[in-house]
Formats: sequence, C-alpha cells, structure tokens
Amino acid sequence: MRVAGFNTIAILAIVLHLCAGTTGLTPSASAQGAFGDSSDVNLNDGLPREAEGITVDQNLGQQVPLSLPLIDSNGKSLKVGDVIDGTVPTIVTMNYSNCPMLCSVQLNQLTASLNQLKLKLGEDFRILTVSIDPTESTERAAETKAKYVDEILNQPLANRGWTFATAKQPVITKLADVLGFRYRYDESIQQYNHPAMLAFVSPEGVITRYSLALNFPADQLRLALVEAGEGTVGNAVDQFIMWCYSYDPDSNSYTPQAWRIMRLCGAGFIGVMLAALVPYWVGRKGGPQSDAAGATDSDAEGGPSVVPHSNEQ
Repeated sequence: MRVAGFNTIAILAIVLHLCAGTTGLTPSASAQGAFGDSSDVNLNDGLPREAEGITVDQNLGQQVPLSLPLIDSNGKSLKVGDVIDGTVPTIVTMNYSNCPMLCSVQLNQLTASLNQLKLKLGEDFRILTVSIDPTESTERAAETKAKYVDEILNQPLANRGWTFATAKQPVITKLADVLGFRYRYDESIQQYNHPAMLAFVSPEGVITRYSLALNFPADQLRLALVEAGEGTVGNAVDQFIMWCYSYDPDSNSYTPQAWRIMRLCGAGFIGVMLAALVPYWVGRKGGPQSDAAGATDSDAEGGPSVVPHSNEQ
C-alpha cells in the first residue's frame, strides 16, 4: 500500500511537471511555434507616424511673451499683452478654423462648460484663441468667433472677453514653443495634426496650469481660473476650496487633499470643544465657591459682625 501510494504521488508529480512545462511557454515561444522559427513577429504598439511628437510640453512657470503681434477677428492689430494685461487670468488655446474635427469638439466642450460657469467671461477672466494656420483670414476667424460666442448664452460679455486672432508663422511658432504646443502640418491631407490644450495664464502672463482633456467640467475650470488668478478671481469660499484641493497630473484634475481636510476637521473639533467648555469654566469660577470666598474676604476686611447675646442684667 505504501509503495502504491508512493508511485501515485510520483506519477502526479511527473504529470504536473509536464503540464507546467507546456503552459509555461513565453508569448514569444508560443508565437514562434505558431508562425515558425524563422518568422519575426513585430507588434505594432507604437503611435502612427503622423501622431508622433504631437503633444503638449507643460511649461509651467513659463512667461508668455506679451509683445507678440496679432490681428483680431475685427482686423485690428494688437499684442498678446493687450489681452493678458495684468488684471485677470486668461485661458489660451491654439486652434484653426478649418480643422475638420478636433478643434470643433474641443471648443464645443469649452462653450458648454462656460455656460455652466459662475465666473464671468470678460469680467473675471478672458480667453485668447490663436490660429495655428498662418493663411487663415480675418473673415474666417470672425465667423468662427461668432459661431462659438453665440452658443454661450449665460456669458453676456463673451464677445468682449473672447479674442480670436491670427498671426504670421514666426509668431505662431514662438507662441507654440512657449506653451509647449507641438503640432505638425500634414501635406498629404493639407491639415494640421495637433493636440487639444487649454493653458491657464496668470494676469502677468505666467503659465500656471494646463488642461489636456476634451472635457472641461465647470468646477475644474473654475478652480484652474482661481489658481491662475492669484487672488484676483473668486471669493473667500473659492480660496478656501483651493486650499483643500490640489492638482493631480495623472487624472488631469483637481482632487481633495485628505491631509488638509483632516487638519481642518481637527481644528474645527478643537474649536467646538473650546466653545462648549469655556462657558462651563467661567460658570465654575462664578459659582457658590466663589461667593463663599467673597464673603470670607468681606469679613476679614472689617465687615459687619455678630454681637454676642448676654443674659446678665
């Protein structure tokens, strides 16, 4: 019986070893078995050639050149510093009117968020959209502006607060380099390959934050503008919320800071405890013991005393 049991265990061990050897093949080994030993299998896990290098380098802290010349949608010459003039933060985007899809998707999402935003475009902040197409005409830029401004029903100052501008190629190249906006013109399809980007710029022209998603929730937009405003935008509640939140580059959004919230809760708890205990302590000091002590002090200072009674005639 013991020999038979031993043989059974030995057979099971051999079977398990063979199974492990069979299933333990690496993917490359399996692929070689399927395609032949002489076949080279190359997985296409890279970016398409036309998408290589199309990205945004987040140049946080970089100063946007305020002297760059532009032409707005009215045909008026201006400089970047006429929009970013030291008073309010600015959202800078780079698009072009003949973009077949991405620019429309991005700007449509932006206008949807602007309709939900409590901050006022043209009063609390501005937007500067510069075309990456040096051949774009003033008339075409004006058409694009009218299209999106008309969609922002809850921002009555949008026409004044959102500037659409064109520029010459050296100016476009300089602005794109400062913003870290990497794009390329594709001759074969006569279109620009470019990323989606919102750059949040302080009143003085310093890049404070980026948004690289196509969706811009109104609450996230507000936080980014409050941060870029450096105290010039929002109220005390906004500043308090900013203290409780921080930007998470992985999720491309502002997320609550747990340790700050815990500190706040701890401080609030101590404040409530003090508010509850201080009246108790004050009450104890002014209670019966204090009255008795006051009476003793009065007697010691020569207050009225009791005259002893005598029965003698």
